Amino acid sequence: MDGEFNKKIMFDNISFMLKEFGKKIGELEAEAGVSPGYISRASKDGSAKPGIDFVVKAAEALGTSIDTLISVDMTSLTPTELYLLSFLEKLRKDTTSDKLEWNRESADFLNRQESDINGYVNHPLFSYETFFEEGETEYPDEVSRVVMISHAFDCHTHIAGDCFNLRMKNGAMLYFMNISKSVYRMDDKDAHAKEIWIYNPGSGTQFLCSNYKNSIFGALIDDLYMVVAEACKRPKIKPDLRYVIDSFMKDDLSDDEDGALPF
Repeated sequence: MDGEFNKKIMFDNISFMLKEFGKKIGELEAEAGVSPGYISRASKDGSAKPGIDFVVKAAEALGTSIDTLISVDMTSLTPTELYLLSFLEKLRKDTTSDKLEWNRESADFLNRQESDINGYVNHPLFSYETFFEEGETEYPDEVSRVVMISHAFDCHTHIAGDCFNLRMKNGAMLYFMNISKSVYRMDDKDAHAKEIWIYNPGSGTQFLCSNYKNSIFGALIDDLYMVVAEACKRPKIKPDLRYVIDSFMKDDLSDDEDGALPF
């Protein structure tokens, strides 16, 4: 908690969320297991640093993550940014609870996307483009290939690692992309990014947010990516197979009367 901890941001966030939820400060202190007046005293004492137990319990009581509570200045966010923040928080929570079925797309698979004879690419984030790119000569080379036009790097985008997608309502798809500049120097600290996009069959694609440079969501997106990547390594059981296994656990090996699964 030392690296990104900012006491002022945390207590400003606590005040902000208490007002948003219509919750009293005494209720939060009771839920966090501290004495009445603790929050007021700790926020005003410049040398005092809240204990990790308080931070963990306060975040839990307010329904937010520790990273958000101590590093994202909610008081400076626009309504749209607050909306996205709540969306990212729910993604993390539901992924951790194993409620979401993320699918992995490898970098190798995505970097080998091809177009048909009409230039169509069967992935909503990729298209066939002609553009100039830094080459081996003094002048940029004109190249034509299938690329992801990212928010951070435009056409000059390479898929750097595992990416993930999540099917949402009415066939909409959420994409979590791990990208880099297609050409960059080893000391370029801004050569990599993670971006979240959404595709709606009725309206196309839209960039939502990223961890690029000084993004307000940087720490949260980094943490979410690790949570999603880890979740995709764990076993998943399809509903029909879960039904079969649950029946076995109840010593039920007989077939259903109609032979059909109940969904």
